Amino acid sequence: MNPSTTLPTQPKNSFLTALLSLVVPGAGQIYLNQYTRGAIIFVMTVVLGYVIKWAAEGSSKVGEMELGSVTTTWVWILLAAFWAWNVYDAYQLSRQESARTWIGLLLAAIIVYFIGWQVTDVHLERFVTRFSGAQRVMSEIFCPDLIQVDAAIRGTDKRCTLVYLFENPGAVTLSENFGDIFGRVVYKPAPAWLVRLGLAKETIVPMYDAGSLIVTMAMGLMATLLSTVLAVPISFFAARNITARIPGGIVVYYLMRTFLNIIRSVDTFIWGIIAVIWVGLGSFAGVMAMTIHSIAALGKLFSEEIEHIDVGPIEAVTSSGANLFQVIRYAVFPQIIPPFLAYTLLRWDINMRSATIVGMVAGGGIGYFVVESLRKGATDQYAAALWAIAIVIILVDTISARWREQILVGNVSGVAATVPQPFYKSWRAWVYIVLSSIALIYVWNLSQIKLEEIFNPGTNFGSVVRDFVSIDLKPELVEKVLGEMIITIFQALLATTLGSLIAIPFSFLAARNLTGRSVVLAWIYYATRFLFNFLRSIEALLYVTIFVFWVGIGNFAGMLALAVTTFGLIGKLFSEAIENIDEGTMEATTATGANRLQVIIYSVLPQIVPPFISYSIYQWDINVRIATIVGFAGGGGIGRLFIEYFGLLQYHKAGTAVAIIILVVAIMDFASAQLRRRMV
Repeated sequence: MNPSTTLPTQPKNSFLTALLSLVVPGAGQIYLNQYTRGAIIFVMTVVLGYVIKWAAEGSSKVGEMELGSVTTTWVWILLAAFWAWNVYDAYQLSRQESARTWIGLLLAAIIVYFIGWQVTDVHLERFVTRFSGAQRVMSEIFCPDLIQVDAAIRGTDKRCTLVYLFENPGAVTLSENFGDIFGRVVYKPAPAWLVRLGLAKETIVPMYDAGSLIVTMAMGLMATLLSTVLAVPISFFAARNITARIPGGIVVYYLMRTFLNIIRSVDTFIWGIIAVIWVGLGSFAGVMAMTIHSIAALGKLFSEEIEHIDVGPIEAVTSSGANLFQVIRYAVFPQIIPPFLAYTLLRWDINMRSATIVGMVAGGGIGYFVVESLRKGATDQYAAALWAIAIVIILVDTISARWREQILVGNVSGVAATVPQPFYKSWRAWVYIVLSSIALIYVWNLSQIKLEEIFNPGTNFGSVVRDFVSIDLKPELVEKVLGEMIITIFQALLATTLGSLIAIPFSFLAARNLTGRSVVLAWIYYATRFLFNFLRSIEALLYVTIFVFWVGIGNFAGMLALAVTTFGLIGKLFSEAIENIDEGTMEATTATGANRLQVIIYSVLPQIVPPFISYSIYQWDINVRIATIVGFAGGGGIGRLFIEYFGLLQYHKAGTAVAIIILVVAIMDFASAQLRRRMV
């Protein structure tokens, strides 16, 4: 429903137009050749009607009221108002007058947000009534279990151990929990290969025992490497400009695109559960889960990059009589290697984040450590894991971003005047190869990868898969699962709205072009940037635990966890959008004597509204995907239902939940892309 409506060229019967929209919403608009507008109004009316009916009949009893002996909801009045606006809209269009689109959007928004607020079980008073629980958790968040103090010196002192770093650093040592996270030196028998090479005697030697965080890093790296190797050949079968050159290629293209979309619609967390049944509990299951999801994600990105390459070299090589493989080798590869490397680095960044939580179901890594810490009630150990995760992810994010920039933009500062020699003649290249090989072997073993296990699945794996794909379509089950999916969508919507609204003022403080050269504003800039980076470095699933302590188990906790992640993610995007605005209009406004606030209102806001809306829609799409798993940690939504069915071994019902997730995510993905294309 585009606010800038195109009016019909010839007036039509206003009464007939309004009557059509009164009978069928949007019909009058379609009669006036406003096909897109009419279709959107019709779909919105149907969807709003279904959601109102669902909310009124569900456990929330949204807007319940009594009319004599009939129990209904007053929200129907708002739908009637939307229906009436639809009639008025058609009437105005028929008279070639501007339609007030904002009225319809406002009515729809009121309905959606009111129902969303109710079914998400938002209770703001819990921030006060349950503050004591949150206070205890937050005190331990800022006092993580990383160091310990000599008991004789500390005595009965209940203060945070971090205080002793300043008061008596000599009494401080690293805690056992620090070693569990980052690793420790242990004494073990020397490895056989060191003994054979004469580098060690057959005795006990000190060796580094990797902690859960190091294992997590290895899992993320191996998943990225394996998925990249497998995604490259798959991407060519999902690229239209490549498959069009082979017989039946268009069929292959659509099948591969459908396959990739289905695989990436299922969250890594869910793939982790399936992988555990396949190869058993451990780090390898986590690597498999991330690899499966990453193949689909990278395959889609790679194929789109292949489709956007310059066709000139392809036509030139083809005209020389080259076959398909020669075209790919000499005309396609040289164009796609830089963006492929950039996407691989981006996926490494994403997989590092996923690796921090996939262990919660697959075992291995810091995710498993977090589960064990919470099971013991050791929130100080959980807090230490959060800080460790944040620091590592921020470092990985920074390194990945800089490498991607160098790959895509190019770093010409070190270009030599002489022709570079082949890599095999460079001693530095061989050093890199040897060191990389050693690192690869180490992370391979650390990730406990055993490829033979793929071909030797668990005894019940086949029956589980059969039950899983035997989707249960009983009406009562579909209705129940669909209801939880609607709640999940509302969770994502409210989280996106809340996180975006709070992020807007902070994004101005994180924009370098607005903070100026003031020392105070520079400190504010760096502090805000760090806040964004820190909050977005931790997955929403890990935040759920904090809010469960604060507001209780349920949809509200899941929504708040998503809102925190949204704040960090979208705040960074907003600030970058502000930094990319045209400086000319700012300078022109400043030259008139305007102060900083006036510059923002008249020169910045008009430029940032479209990208802000686009980023918000994009973030909502992301949050719908993330919201499907927050229920695993007590955040409500369809994730809670999925884990319930899986725990009861009702795999056919769990399959129904996954099928609806795939369907909704696909629809959201398409709708989000269309909205962003129209609004920006």
